[in-house]
Amino acid sequence: MKILKNLFLYILLFISTLTIAETEKFTAIGSITYEPSSVFSSDPPKDSEAKAAKIAIDAAWKKYISGFSDEKRNAYSVVKSSVENRKNEFIIGHRIVDSSIDKDQKKLTVQVRVEIDDSAVQKVIFDKTKKGNEASEYFSWVFVTRAQDSVKSYMNKVTKINKAESGGSDIQNVSIDGDSTAVTSDKSSYSKSTSGGSVEKKRDKVTWIQLSSKEIDSAMGKALVNAGYEAIDFGDIVGEGCGTTTVEEIREEFVNNTDLSSQTESGIKKAAKNCEVKFTAIGTLDIMQQKIDPVTGLTDVTVSVTAKVYDTSKRFAKKIGSVGPVQHHGLGDSEQVARGNALTEASKQAASTIINQLRAR
Repeated sequence: MKILKNLFLYILLFISTLTIAETEKFTAIGSITYEPSSVFSSDPPKDSEAKAAKIAIDAAWKKYISGFSDEKRNAYSVVKSSVENRKNEFIIGHRIVDSSIDKDQKKLTVQVRVEIDDSAVQKVIFDKTKKGNEASEYFSWVFVTRAQDSVKSYMNKVTKINKAESGGSDIQNVSIDGDSTAVTSDKSSYSKSTSGGSVEKKRDKVTWIQLSSKEIDSAMGKALVNAGYEAIDFGDIVGEGCGTTTVEEIREEFVNNTDLSSQTESGIKKAAKNCEVKFTAIGTLDIMQQKIDPVTGLTDVTVSVTAKVYDTSKRFAKKIGSVGPVQHHGLGDSEQVARGNALTEASKQAASTIINQLRAR
């Protein structure tokens, strides 16, 4: 099939990703109690700082693992022992940023900054969790990146009801004195008021514009290639005559509507099946309006990711995974920088989550 023409490009992409490490940094604290180095000194022995640093590094590793998504944690559980036995291979480096000695308590405490190669850990997860020939299957995707162009908010509609009532009555008093009878009359009045009402809130009206999806396309390609899948551009599926709806038409529909129509989504799945593509992902990256981060003063942009993953190898597509909606934040000196940081992080996490779901299911 002509669809294999991209295989060489993805092999080159695979080679390039091996040289680019995606790292995460963590700060942790380690403490030890010690015996003074000599009877004439209250200082700790020379190797005490290294021992405390090791405890801090172990604590940083636990922080790293605790930040895994449920899908990644499930997949990691399969390879946990083999990874942690070689943990030093994934720790790029560490640096002691602070230390203190409590000579009364004979306690040494250090704060360590640790850098971990997450891409290397993820590759081990991918390699160790392959299921038969699944990892050599075709995998395609259609993602749309859209940004809020405008948000129209409506004021609350308040309806108030006030009701007032008033009335009166005559009260007669009768007195009898011997042979005479006297009748007197008094008047009594009252008033009553009732208030109530309702508040009607109208939902905000949001309009979207389409932006480039290069971040998610790149992240999906890297994750799939590293995991051993055959990453196939959906445009090539249409180019092979397996479908009629183009990527541009799909993205345009997603921007103008909250969701894809059932006809369009069905067309995507059928096109993938017709080209013998086993897995297909459909999703959006929604860029929300920017705001100022109160702590740093930098521009803060939020990206919300939603995706669905299908097994499209049979007559009826079966949903086998999903992402989100999950929100990721990006900070920067400008809206463009913050948006790029948020999109990069959201794309990387979405791609990893999809692969980890396939492996952990």
